[in-house]
Amino acid sequence: MTKNSASLNRTLFIADNLDLLESLDNESIDLICIDPPFAKNQTWVGALRPPLSKQEREEELATLADWGIRNRADAARAGIEWPDAEGRSAAFQDSWRWEDDVHEKWLADLGKPPYDGLAQLIEAARIAHSEGAAAYLTYMSIRLIEMRRALKPTGSIFLHCDHQANAYLRMAMDAIFGSKNFKNEIVWKYSRWTAASVSFQKMHDIILWYTKGERHTFNTPLQPYADAELIEDTVRGVVDGRLVRLKDESGNYIRRQKPNMGVLMHDTWTDINFLPPTSKERTGYPTQKPVALAERIVKASTNPGDIVLDCFAGCGYVPVAAERNGRRWIACDISPRAFTVLRRQLAKFRYALDGTHDSEQPALIANADVAVRSPFDMPERTDEDPATEKLARPLPERKFKIPASVIPEREMLEFLLGLSGYMAWCCGFANRMPDGTVVRKIDNFHLDHIAPISDDVSYELPNRAPLCPQHNLLKSGRRIHLSDYRKEIADDGGLLVNTVDDLIDLPTAYEAALERFTLVKSERGHTQPQGLDSGIEHVEGRENRVEWRENPAQQPKYQFERATDARPIQR
Repeated sequence: MTKNSASLNRTLFIADNLDLLESLDNESIDLICIDPPFAKNQTWVGALRPPLSKQEREEELATLADWGIRNRADAARAGIEWPDAEGRSAAFQDSWRWEDDVHEKWLADLGKPPYDGLAQLIEAARIAHSEGAAAYLTYMSIRLIEMRRALKPTGSIFLHCDHQANAYLRMAMDAIFGSKNFKNEIVWKYSRWTAASVSFQKMHDIILWYTKGERHTFNTPLQPYADAELIEDTVRGVVDGRLVRLKDESGNYIRRQKPNMGVLMHDTWTDINFLPPTSKERTGYPTQKPVALAERIVKASTNPGDIVLDCFAGCGYVPVAAERNGRRWIACDISPRAFTVLRRQLAKFRYALDGTHDSEQPALIANADVAVRSPFDMPERTDEDPATEKLARPLPERKFKIPASVIPEREMLEFLLGLSGYMAWCCGFANRMPDGTVVRKIDNFHLDHIAPISDDVSYELPNRAPLCPQHNLLKSGRRIHLSDYRKEIADDGGLLVNTVDDLIDLPTAYEAALERFTLVKSERGHTQPQGLDSGIEHVEGRENRVEWRENPAQQPKYQFERATDARPIQR
């Protein structure tokens, strides 16, 4: 089925762009390139250059009258601006208020799947920044959703912004287009006159590039070498293992047949400058962008004949760039002055409104008139809204960093090894001198856990145990209780003492460690950690807490002599 955008080439809509966006068919646009307001909370005023002529002013009023718009009140009811009485100013307002710029329904729609995360983002902007920033983000988000719907699966969107709203727009676009479809944060670095400031001079804007999906149009642009004069024109190759300049049969160096084309273009653009005040391209709008900037985007992200949309087209630089490069275009702006400005810009680049031209760049369709349509003349949809997509991935359960223990790990090792006579609790390993004397150092011991870690088992002292490096490595990743692990070690012949009974008694060690922990906790002002209680005789399962094989009440308190005095097995 033919999309309704196919019949809209070279059409400028004077309307609220949301009305146009909602009227476009699904997946009908190849590229959206927009320079929306930046949420700077100010009104921009410039002098239209040159001032509006009497004929231009009469044509504006006549066009509005044909649409039934004869005064400011009529324009407000139509949702557009009324051009100034003198026709001399180039002004627009970039401040945002809930009561002036946002419909309550928009915020309600943003609270529904699949974009329900946007409502939380807007509330965060309201808290962290201002009411104006939240209103602006609502205004932009509801339009970005429609832009995504209208983009073809291979389409792209380039959104121009600066430091004021970059962070919030980036998060909104992540939510709408998907973070995986973010391609670049392009830095447009320019030079201009500076003013006194208490901060670093702000000399760049940001262009956010997102795609509709994984497959997208991209004609890779190149840029010159930074030091082109250093690039040699001879051919190199490997001879006898050495990289050398190759020679022909006559002994002459082989020259390149093709010139160096340059390198892949970077995401910092410094070769396109800000339009100076004296530029003939200037319209009078203070925030005007150069056509060269839009041309780079258009040529990289579309092919000849593709459809480009600019729905913030006050200065007309995107339609001109599309026209100059053989792309079809649709534009929209809320001000009737946009038609006058677009006509002037096309004339500057030697295009007439009837599609004729006398420049080196051919018009896409000769003798195709530029149409101007009113806010009451939106295109008819030929399809229905797509089924609600599940864009947001399911959120996994959050696992947080374990808080630092009340007792540092080195102190834990010293205490626990002191209980066992500086012998590993897994096998009886110790740092021994040749005569068998145990060296009382914590070197060569690893701190591990007695019971497998779970939500109810603590990382604190009563559930820690010093192991030898070898057995700690073999145990890594296994959910096994230390008492079971010691039996495995014994069955494999890995004990360095006679039997498991010669190792430290785990229930008794737990009591001593819990007593020590409770004392240190009270001295240092920490609360009871998760997974510890006052005793262990009430614990029923190892899946919940530390489980011992004997009833601790039957064990003598602090009897560690067997482990401390044990000797290595004579092998």
